[in-house]
Parts: sequence; structure tokens; C-alpha cells
Amino acid sequence: MLYSAKLLGFFTATALIIPAMQAPGVAQEPQPLSRQMRQTKQADETTTVLLEVEGVLEAGDDTLNDGSLYDTYTFDGNAGQTIAITLESVEFDTFLLILDNQGDELARNNDIDTEAGNYHSFITLTLPTDGIYTIWANGFDESSRGRYSLTVVDTSPEQAAPILSDASQANVEADRLLDIGLQQFRVSQFREALQSWQQVLDLYRKLGNRQGEANALGNLGLAYFSLGDYEQAIDVYEQRLAITSDLNNRQQEGQNLGKLGNVYFKLGDYQQALRYYEQYLAIARELDSLPDEVIALSSLVQTHIGLQNYQESILLAEEALAIIDEFLALVEDGQGLGGTQISEQDIEQLRQAESILERYIAIVQEIFAQAREGANLDDLNSVFPQYQQAAEAQHQRAIDLYQQRLVAVRQAGNRAEEGQLLGSLGDTHRLLGQPQRAINFYEQQLAVTRDIEDIAGEGDALSNLGRVLNDQGQPELAIIFLKALVQIRESIRDNIQGLDTEVQEAYTNTIADDYRLLADLLLEQGRIPEAQQVLDLLKLEELREFTETTRATWTGGDLQYTDPEQDVIDAHGSLVALGGEVIACEGSACAELDSLYDQLEALTAQYNQQVEEFEAAVRANRAEDEVFVDPDNLSGEAEELLNAYTQDGEQAVLIYPFVLEDKLWLVWAAAGNVIGSVEVPVSQGELASTVQRFGELLKTGNPGTLTELQATSQQLYDWIIRPLETELAANDIDHLIFVNDRVTRYIPMAALYDGEQYLLERYRISTVLAPGLTDTEDRLADIEQSQVLGLGLTQAVADFNPLPAVDAELDAIIRSDATDPAGIYPGQVFLNNDFTLDTLKAQVRGHRVLHLATHAAFVPGRAEESFILLGNGEPLKIDDIEAMHRRLSNLHLVVLSACQTALGGPAGDGTEIAGISSYFLEKGRAETVIASLWSVNDDSTSLLMQRFYELLASGELTKAEALRQAQLSLLYDEETETRLAASRASIVIESRDGQPLATTGLEHPYHWAPFILIGNGL
Repeated sequence: MLYSAKLLGFFTATALIIPAMQAPGVAQEPQPLSRQMRQTKQADETTTVLLEVEGVLEAGDDTLNDGSLYDTYTFDGNAGQTIAITLESVEFDTFLLILDNQGDELARNNDIDTEAGNYHSFITLTLPTDGIYTIWANGFDESSRGRYSLTVVDTSPEQAAPILSDASQANVEADRLLDIGLQQFRVSQFREALQSWQQVLDLYRKLGNRQGEANALGNLGLAYFSLGDYEQAIDVYEQRLAITSDLNNRQQEGQNLGKLGNVYFKLGDYQQALRYYEQYLAIARELDSLPDEVIALSSLVQTHIGLQNYQESILLAEEALAIIDEFLALVEDGQGLGGTQISEQDIEQLRQAESILERYIAIVQEIFAQAREGANLDDLNSVFPQYQQAAEAQHQRAIDLYQQRLVAVRQAGNRAEEGQLLGSLGDTHRLLGQPQRAINFYEQQLAVTRDIEDIAGEGDALSNLGRVLNDQGQPELAIIFLKALVQIRESIRDNIQGLDTEVQEAYTNTIADDYRLLADLLLEQGRIPEAQQVLDLLKLEELREFTETTRATWTGGDLQYTDPEQDVIDAHGSLVALGGEVIACEGSACAELDSLYDQLEALTAQYNQQVEEFEAAVRANRAEDEVFVDPDNLSGEAEELLNAYTQDGEQAVLIYPFVLEDKLWLVWAAAGNVIGSVEVPVSQGELASTVQRFGELLKTGNPGTLTELQATSQQLYDWIIRPLETELAANDIDHLIFVNDRVTRYIPMAALYDGEQYLLERYRISTVLAPGLTDTEDRLADIEQSQVLGLGLTQAVADFNPLPAVDAELDAIIRSDATDPAGIYPGQVFLNNDFTLDTLKAQVRGHRVLHLATHAAFVPGRAEESFILLGNGEPLKIDDIEAMHRRLSNLHLVVLSACQTALGGPAGDGTEIAGISSYFLEKGRAETVIASLWSVNDDSTSLLMQRFYELLASGELTKAEALRQAQLSLLYDEETETRLAASRASIVIESRDGQPLATTGLEHPYHWAPFILIGNGL
């Protein structure tokens, strides 16, 4: 677990003891706006109306000392006369006063029903004298502005009641439904609350009550958030944000920004959450709202913990502490808080928050102090044992706070917060080295979250159970819960499909470790087919991380429980459900408690026995009992892919290098359900540093470092290929298809060196994004039916160097017409200023191959920053490719010549290489992409491309083999006819100076290794 997760687990105590803070992951209870006012009526024909006015409070009206606006009205009254005055508004909170003819106040009223929260005002009284009486139609505070209705009627004491308009009666109904929804929400009936608040929203919209609409949308957002429907939550919060902005309600606008931050925080998109919280903080400070400032600062603290910006989190926590101190000082001194109402419970919660913030600061400062004494600041896990010892007392104090709060929320029926508290209790006990107690709390959390349909919370509980069980040496049991977790994670993924790529990327980052743990445990158990399915799923997740438009989907249909696992998960579900009944009964002291205890004890014993039998069965059948591990469960997509190569006469193998922090797994699968795995003891750090050094040596192209390059390459070969040599030979493999992972994506596999030969010399090599994303049905036809569209840049543009060899490259590949003596494939060429977006759109449909000889930049997860450089210097954006996707339907092959695609940098994992290909490999577009891993010498690229097309045009070679032979022609310094072993007139290749290329030193891997084939290699 990341260190940030440990600190977050501790810090969330702040949010849990201050519900008003609306902290990420904690649904704040919506405030009741009003309840039904039961004694209302409308004026009828028997009622004498003394005064009836429609007015507006607006700038320019008279102003009281508190800044509130008011209008004055008069009427004639008689001594002993009973009157009823109603001031109503659906746009602001009203305040009503009546004065006698001397100007003395007789009565005032703020709300008709303060307890119910009704915002209209009503006064009934018997007039003392004859004369003129004055009414002030007033707003509650200086922000109260808008339309109102004022009615004065002659009545009797027995019949006096507020007289409300039809619109206000509808508002009363909306208030009633709001209250019903609130009660439903408090007992975690989120779907029911959703229905009630949707009716409220419809009523307010019909009435044109924009503030009511905003309030209803806020409540709907909380309901969607609690149900884990984050896309809907974001949608309604964004609607609410627009309304509060239109109404210039800055406080609600800021709070709404905070709620949007909460959703993005929950999705793991800390950067987006940060942006919203910072806007919230700015508004809080603009309004000088201390409570909002505390909320925003505390949310920022949690977000910076998530981003592992610990120093910044400390500064923000100290700011929050200062604000709390200031706030409490104002309260204790009895000073005004700008109309803010604060209860004793609020004050106590703030004091508890103050304590937690202080402890958090002390813990992190202790960590950094120890780190400065010798620990690596980049690896805070290295000092966690010292932190754990130093912080044990704080953890115990946190447990006490959680337990106190748990009692309160159970009494209030707030099951959503109950689930979060149970998870926090589990986390804290786990940190204290008490795994069994942690399991008990996680199981209670699971019961609550399932009962209230909190799928995000259910996923957290399953993840925690899986991890703590694995820590306990029960990997077989951990696998069951992690499989259940995958189902949950994918259902949440479905809920956010419509959100921005960055949001989906952040969510992927939050769940990838769970997928990797499951795959690792399955491999350790020898359950290779299931691990292969999880690895396929992980590839799809990583593609979603780069682009939201990928056709990568997963139904969950393949990753099934084995029969023994199904028995265990069913029994556990029954146990969890019964545990929930016991907890509920304990809270109410029901009469059946003893009986439920008996049932729970019996069911627990039964479940434990079942677990023991299950674990024994797994260990006895470890990867040998075909029925148990179901080796035929190789994914259908993988089997279909391998069979396609078999039918084409090739013996292919799928190789999954699966990178974990402390090891490398090599998972492989060949046709006929021949599968296997090998564990390689190399850490991710050592692998990454070796890959980085390999890349540095490759990109220099320096012959003087070839010996070091080959030694580094051989080390990678020893890790990735040598463990599979026996199996590759035994199965007569001639084509290696890599499904690469993390840093292995940066490895040009063709250049791996065994001490005598490069891998390219022994095997065809290709890559797939995932088996399910590879279309092997289509093939390129003969030359005349495989038209090539060549688009290139030869001149210098902006910050990009010229590519002078591109002209000769495209001229040698493409025959523009029957009189063109040089080209191989028919097609068209457009260079420089003729290479425009309009040209691409107009021409691409009539071609089977798209050859782009230009510069490009592809940035992971940021489609807006990725582009292909057009010949006129304009960027061809990824969005442009998406917009013209229908025009790409005839393409079979896309070649990105001279493009630099590997821009991951020190923290990169190569996802962008798969990501750019996915834009062209979408369903209904191309089947194959050839791209380069680094910017390559202009001349050697031109030569390689020309030879590739010449070899492909022979009709004797697949695309993968044609690329291989073209690369070998550079490595061996041989002509294409030698590589093809057939007589053919060779094209003339010329260098920049116009001289024929002979021995040019192109045997260095720098020149031939960077190009990789992704997708259909046939």
C-alpha cells in the first residue's frame, strides 16, 4: 500500500468527525429546506382583503442597519379587529414587521414555522386602536432580494392562518418531498431519496424557482455520490454550479465546487479535485467564511496526501488549524459570525478536528525528521516502521474517536457514514498489526455497503479484505475477494465512461494495483489462464487510461469463480448478511439477540471449516487438477488470435511480461491451450534502470558503445527470453507476439541479444495491445489493390528539423501514375504545404495504406497535447483523427515513419505507445500500425521503409516478416533480393548527397530496431 494511503487512512478522521466538512468520500447530509406547513389556506369570497400587494425587493429600496432591504405599506385598522398578515416569496427568506401609527413595533416574524424551516412570514394580532398601521416587507439579510406577495386580511382568532398563493402551495409540496427525501437519505435509502428529490426538482423547475432548483440538484448530487454513480453526480453538480453562478450566490457556488472536488477525489483524480478545492478556498476567503475555509483547507490537505505532497499538506493543515482557532475564539468571545449558526456539537467537532490536525502534523514532521537522519525521502515507506511505533498512541486515539462517532451515527441511522467508519477502523487496526480485528471491521463494512448499495465502499471493503488475507498468508482466500472486487471496479468503470480521459486515467491508477495483485496471486498459485485473463483486462484498463475512445470493453464473463470458490463466496455472503442483522439487533436491543448470536456462532464455525477445506483443496490441486484450475479457460480472444497465425502456417506464442515491484512474471500461451508461466527475480526498479540504459545506448547509434549495448541487451534477454527458450524450442515457435507491460513497452524486442544473435535473427516479432483488440481477418490484397497515401514533410517547420530523405522515400514507395518509373505501390504523394488536414480527409478513403513521414508527439492521457505534424506546420490533433474516423474505414495499414512516439520520460510506463496505436486500431479502422520508439536517422528510416514495401509487394511475406527482413537487410547490409532470395530488380536508394548507399554502418540497432509492428502481423 502506498504511504499516502496510510496517511489518508489516518487523516480521514477529520472528515468523519466533522460531517459539515463534506470531505471526500463522506456524503454530507442535505439540510432540510422546509416541511409541510399544515395550516395554510387561500383567501375566499368570505374573507375581507385589507391589503394585497405584489412587490420586489431590489437595489434602491430602503435599508435597515443590518443592510437588509425593505418596502413599506399602510392600511386602515380598527380597535379590536383581528388581522392576518402573510409575506411570502419563493426567491428569498422573508422578514415581516408591523408598526402602529406612532412608529412603535407591534409584532415581527421571520419564518412561519422556524422548526420546520419555512421561509415565509406570518403575523396575526388584534389591533389595539383605530388608525393607520405600517407594514415593513423585509428580507432576512442583505442578500435577500426578489419578488414577494403581501396580503392583509380581516379574520378571527379561530380562523387566522397564512394565506399562500398556488405557487407557494406548490413550494410547500416541494418542501414536504424534500423532507421525506432527507429522512430517507439519513437511513441510507439513497434510491428512495433520489426519487423524492427528483420530484422536488421537477416542481421547482415548473415554478421557475431557481434557488429551489439549485438546492434540489445539490441533494440529488449527494444521492448519486452515495450510490457510486459519479458521472450523474458530476452532471447534477455542474448544473447546480451554473445556477448558483447565475444567482450570484457565491457561498453556494463555492460549496458546490467543493462537492465536485469530492467526486473527483473519490475517483482518484487528485489534480482535478485540487483545482475545485482551490476555487472553493478562494471563494471562502473572498466571503470571509471561516467554516468554508476550514472545509476547503482540510479537503486540500487530503488531496495533497493523495498526491504525496506531504510538505504542502503540512502547510495547509497548519492554516486550517489557525482558522479553527480563530473561529472558536470568536464563538467563545460571543462575537458575531456573519449570520453563521453554530451548535455546541459543531464546536465539539471542530475541537476534535483541531486535535486530529495537530496529531497529523506531528506524525508527518516526525517522519521527515527521521528521513533527514538517513532515510530516503523518495521512499517514505522506509521509515514507516519508526512512524508506526511513534504513532501507535495516535492510532489508538483515532480508534477511540471512530468508536465514539460510530455509536452516534448508528443511533442516527446514518449507514453511509457507518460504513466509512467501519472501514477506517479496519484500516487503523491493520496498521496496528491486528489483522483479525481489521477483518472483522472490513466484513462489517462490507455488510453495510452492500445493504445500502454503496458500490464504491463495497469495492474498498473487498480490496481491504483481499489484501489483509494475503498478508495473513491466505492467498487462496484473497483471490476470491479480489475477483469480486474486479466485478465491482468494472461496474464503477461503466458509470464513468462518459467522463474525461483524465478522470478515467486517475480511476485506472487507483485500481491497477488491485488487478496486479490478483494476477500475481493467481500466477503464484499456478492458475495461469485466469491470470492471463486479468492481464488482458489490465491492458484494456491501461488503454482506457490513454484514450476514452478505445473500443476496449470487458463484460466480466470470463473471470469466473471456480466451484469451490463460489461455495466460499456464497457462505461468506450469508455470514456477512447475518452479521449485519446482529449489529442492527444490538443497536435496538431486540428480543432475538441471543438467537442471532447462536446463529452467527454456528455459521462462523461452518464458514471457517469451509475455508479450511477450500485452502487444503487448492494446495492439493495446485495447477495439476484440470477440472479445478480449468486450464481450458484461456480467453477466447487469445485463442482466436493464435489460431489465426496457425492457419497461416506460423507457430506463434503470446508472451505477457508482467512487471511487479519485486519480480517479473513471464506468462505465455500457444495454440492448443499450451500455457505456462515463469517467475523471474528482478525488481521493477532494476528492470527499469536497465531498460533506460539500453535506450540511451540505442539512441546514440555510437558504434563505440556497441559492446556495452549488447551486454545490456543480453541482460534483458536473460530476464525476458532465456527462461522461455526451452518451451519456445519444444513448440517450434517462429513468431513472438508480445503483450507488453509497463517499462517493457520501451524495449525494442528485436534488439535483444543472446550473446551471439539478436532476437530478430531467430523470430518474427510483433506486438498487440490485447488479443481482443486485434483483427486478424483482413489482409492486404495484391499491389494494384493496395493503394498507398503518402503524406510527408521535408522542410523545417517551427521547432522541427527538416526530413530531406522523405521525398525520395515516398517517391520510391509510391507510383503516382502509370508513367512513374520509381514507385512500387500505386497511390498519391502530398508533401509540405500540400500535406494538409483537408488533403488527408479528401484522400484517405481511397487508400488501403496510410504512410505518414513526418514528426509527431504523443503524450499519455493528454489527447489535447498529442499531435502529428502536418506539412503546412499545423498540428493534426487526436481529436481530428477521431472526427474523421468514418473516413478511415478502408485502411488496413498505418505507417508512422520518422515519428517519435515514446515520450514517457523518467516516470513513463510506455502506455502512450499502445495509446497512439489504439487511435488507428479502433474497430472499423486500420488493422496494423508500424511506429518507431524513437526519432531515427532520416536516411536509414527512408531505406528501411523502402525495403519494407518492396518485400511486402512480393506477396510472399506477411507484414511482420517483411518488416523483419527489411530490418535484417540493414543489419546484414544486404539488398532486398538477397533477403527475399529471389530475382528482382532492386530500387535505387540514394542518400542526401545523391550517392548510392553502400556500406553505411546501418548494422547498428539504432537504425533498424526502433520500428515495431502493432496489431495484425499477417
